[in-house]
Amino acid sequence: MTFASNEAQFPATEPALAAIPPQAGDSVAVDALLKDARGLVVWMADHNKDVLAAASRVEQAQDGLRQERLFPNPALSGTVSDLTVGPTNPPGLTRGETAIYGTVLSETVEIGKRGPRIESAELRLKSERNSYLDTLNGRTAEARYALGRIAYLGSRQSVLEESLAAARQNLDIQRSRVENGDLSGNDFDRLQVDTMLLESEVAANRQEYEGATVSCGAVLAAPCVAAGAGIEALTAAAPLPPSPNVEEAIDRRPDIRAMLFDRDAARQDALLARRRRIPDPNLSLGYTHDNLTISGDQPRTYLFSIGIPLPLFDRGQHDSARAEARARELDWSAAASRDKGRADVEALLRRKASLEGTLGRLVNEAVPKSRGVLEATLGAVSQGGVSMTDLLLTRRTHIDLLLKVMDLQFDLFAVQNDLRRALGLDADLLRSAAATPEATP
Repeated sequence: MTFASNEAQFPATEPALAAIPPQAGDSVAVDALLKDARGLVVWMADHNKDVLAAASRVEQAQDGLRQERLFPNPALSGTVSDLTVGPTNPPGLTRGETAIYGTVLSETVEIGKRGPRIESAELRLKSERNSYLDTLNGRTAEARYALGRIAYLGSRQSVLEESLAAARQNLDIQRSRVENGDLSGNDFDRLQVDTMLLESEVAANRQEYEGATVSCGAVLAAPCVAAGAGIEALTAAAPLPPSPNVEEAIDRRPDIRAMLFDRDAARQDALLARRRRIPDPNLSLGYTHDNLTISGDQPRTYLFSIGIPLPLFDRGQHDSARAEARARELDWSAAASRDKGRADVEALLRRKASLEGTLGRLVNEAVPKSRGVLEATLGAVSQGGVSMTDLLLTRRTHIDLLLKVMDLQFDLFAVQNDLRRALGLDADLLRSAAATPEATP
């Protein structure tokens, strides 16, 4: 059973078949692309410069295959001989009467080399197609992370600004209490310091948010519009299958398949090099027109010849050994990538389970309790039953808890995004179930 996401697939060569994601003018909507995995893949295939460069490499490989399928060009040569200098025999002959005109058409006939050369080019084309999918898979994960970071920092900014507004409102209320002598100046100073610290956090997060927006625009090759994008958008931004077949997904990963196709191409290169010991004959057909018939020459004659190179020194032995070594290198590299991929997926799955457990406890238990404590403390402070220090500590704890929950939500999203990259799910989106499958390397 082929491992893939539950979303529809479409071929890499025809991204226009899928719907273009919602956008505003030349910008992209963060919330829309986070919720639409297919739309994000299509956008990256059409706009990201690294992906477009990878598509150009596929075109180069296609042209390389077409080139290797061509036959060697024939060679046509012509000669003019018997152009006399000085006296002629018999005397008095002109150059037109002695000249001999000849032409030769020759063609090299390859023996045992055309097949391996074409097969090697076909395998390299398949490798480039998988490299394209790998580039798209990686850049899509990078873009999704950039979009998610905007949603995360935007929600974080909202919490901080809301807390700052509440702190300023409370500061105004407590100022009147100081003037009436109901609150000590020391407690009021503490409240002012805490508000200033909150203002610095708001400013720092705003700068980080603006930087993330610029980075997002660079990855997606268009300005990122964050209107309506909140932390809740991260919940379904990086969907995963309920129980992925890790082994099958790792074997299907385009970077590993690209290495295996390159390995098989190197083996074909080795076979081609070994077959250089088989000489390729050169067949020639010539025609001669002889004007010196007065000497008994034939006026028109044909020539058939065959030339066979002798592979005495260069028999492709070193090129063959080098290609075999290259194949072994790629085989080991693919095996190492498989092992690393399995380890990465296992670590990410464990991290995901840990984050989900921690996040569930905080959202369902800690946040409601913290909110209730803060509301009760605010009421008690207004009635003078609780000190300002207790309020500051309670409010800071609640804000830290909300920000911690957001941090964990973003961490969980990042882990899921890394899992999609490690499992090659975005590359699977671009593979068509109706397309002819490539041979397994």
